[in-house]
This record gives sequence, structure tokens and C-alpha cells, in this order.
Amino acid sequence: MESQIFSVSEVSALINQTLEYEFPEIVIEGEVASFKINQNKWVFFDIKDNESTLGCFMSIYQLNTPLEDGMLVRVRCQPKLTKWGKFSLTVRSVELAGEGSVKKAFELLQASLEKEGLFATERKRSLPTYPKRIALITSRQAAAFNDFVTILSDRWGGVIIDHLQVQVQGESAPDQLTKAIDYCNASSASSASSDMYDVLVIIRGGGSAEDLQAFQTEPVVRAIYGSKIPTLVAIGHEDDVSLAELAADKRAATPTDAARQLVPDKKEIVLQIDSIQKIHTQYIQRAVHEIEQELVRFNHNASTLITLYDTKFNDNVNHIQKNIKNILERSQIDYRQLNALLRTLDPQAILARGYAIVRHQGLALKSVKNIQVKDMLMIQLAKGSIEAKVTKRSII
Repeated sequence: MESQIFSVSEVSALINQTLEYEFPEIVIEGEVASFKINQNKWVFFDIKDNESTLGCFMSIYQLNTPLEDGMLVRVRCQPKLTKWGKFSLTVRSVELAGEGSVKKAFELLQASLEKEGLFATERKRSLPTYPKRIALITSRQAAAFNDFVTILSDRWGGVIIDHLQVQVQGESAPDQLTKAIDYCNASSASSASSDMYDVLVIIRGGGSAEDLQAFQTEPVVRAIYGSKIPTLVAIGHEDDVSLAELAADKRAATPTDAARQLVPDKKEIVLQIDSIQKIHTQYIQRAVHEIEQELVRFNHNASTLITLYDTKFNDNVNHIQKNIKNILERSQIDYRQLNALLRTLDPQAILARGYAIVRHQGLALKSVKNIQVKDMLMIQLAKGSIEAKVTKRSII
């Protein structure tokens, strides 16, 4: 039987069809080698073990974690034969494997994002003291969800909790977390003020470094950093510190601690109110007592002052009356003296004693110097007047 003859392209296509049918997607674990980025678009690296090496290719936009040679990773990929005859793995996603790789990726990404200022303390916002509505991003199946809700309700109560269900570990977790954060911000921005979120809370219980890897990814960290809603993040145990927590406005050691930080304890508030009320009551009572004592002192002083002022007033009235009397008496004496003087100086009184007033042309004469013979004179007596003609004059 004669063998079928294929062209090179046909064989390449046939092999790829077979691979795609038999192995549409496989996960391979191995160590990264020869890692490089080309044109800031394409990522090339090898994945190897002690015996074999396979080439890998992916878009830089699909890479959600820092990589460098020596890291242990799991790549989700599809095997293909390139047109140049080289076998390659087209990578769809990369997941870190092993605590060493996770730690190294953490350090690389932390250094890069810290340089950009994503963890700067001065940009962090304060959380509201009494939040009314919060967005809770976590898995309902996790114990962290029940712990958080229980503690929150016991401590304060009345807070509206809108839960967004997400996976908190695994390959799809970073994408779900990022979309949930973006959804909360968009929903809050388009809502009325009463429906806006006061706080965005992201929690997850403890686990291995690989379990918590979703919260070390760049997309999640940037989504938390870019949130317009103040963020509170609690991931893992108390000693675990994720990049998501570093980017948040507030970090809590555990989900339970997050609930304690978010709302005050109503029992403590009641005690504080009682204490303040007692202090205010004592202050008011003391103030009232002091006012009563002050009124007693005032009444006593007022009575004394009134008596004193009455005495002074009467003395002043008597003094004024006495001065007025003296003034009247002096005025009467002065009046009598002036009246007597006026009577003495009264021309009519002088005429009554036999004197006369001689006038020439209406003017009283004191001398005959300007009088001529035949001038007519008017002589005024005490009773009546006489008109006379000058017949003779002499100057003494």
C-alpha cells in the first residue's frame, strides 16, 4: 500500500489538530528559565524539570504575577507546533507554585508597586466612625464571612451589608476580585447619597502562601488602590501581610479584627454615654449649688447696699435742701440791698427832694457853655415841667 504524501504545512496543521483535540488545555508544573519580554508585548520563557525543557509563549497582558528564572510555576496552556517546526506551549495563565516562588514574586511586585507610591501612607483615607452601608467582597462559604457578619452585628447592628460572592483562591480569583471592586465603585458612583457605600471590605481567612496568592496579584492591588470607596482589607492570619492589605486604606489582622475596627462596640458606647451623663449631672448640680450661694450673697449685699444708698440719698437731699435755703436767703438779702440802691439812684427820688432836670433840645444840661440867650429850655420838676427862655447866662 502506497503511503500518503503530505506537505510540510499539512503535516504541521494535522499535528496541531491532533494536539488540540487530545490536549485542548493542560497544566504543567516546572521551573522558569530563560525568561524575557520582547517589545514589551510578548513573554517568552522555558519551563523545565530535571530531564526536559519546553518553550512557552504568552501575551504580557495575560501575565498577572512577576516572573524570573528559578521560580516554580504552573502554566495553563495549549501545546502547539509552530510553522518553523518548533514545539511550544501557548500559555493562557501562570500560577506560582511553592512558597519560595510566591515569596519571590511578592518581593518583586512589592518593590515595583512601592516605587510607584501605591503603598504610601499619606494617601490613605480614614474610615467612617459609624458606617451605614458597606460592600463585603468574599466567599460566603468561607468561615471568614460568618465571623465578620456575626461580630459586626453583635458590636453595632443596623449596618447594611451588600455581599459580593467571589472566589478567594484559584486561577479565577484575581479576575473576580477585580471585577467586584470595579462593580462596587461604579454602583456607588451612580447611586443616591443614601445608597452609596461608606466602606469596601475584602476579607479572607488563613491559608498557605499559594492559597493567598490572589491577593498578591497586580490587578487586584491596583483595583484596591484605585477604589473611590475607602477600603478595609483583612487577608489570612495575623502574621500574613498581603500586597492587597498594603494598598488598602486600612489593614486588619484578621476578618474578625476587621469587624472590630469597622464599628464601635455599642456596649462601650452605652457605658461612655452613662459616664458622660453622670459627669454632666454632677456638673449641673454643682453649678446650681454655686448659683444658689451666689444669689444668697447677692441678696445680702443688695440689702446692705440699698440701706447704704438710702442713707446717702437722704443725706444728699438734706444737704441740697439746706443749700437751696441758703441760696434763697442770700438772694433775698441781695435783692433788698439792690432795691435800696436802685431807690437811691432813682431820678424821681432826687426830683422829689427839690432838684430839677434842665434839658436843651432833649438833652440834660450839665453846663451853660453851649447855651445862648433866647434859647428855649425844658425844666423837669418832681411834679410837672416848665418851659423857659434864657435871658441871661453866666459861667462860674
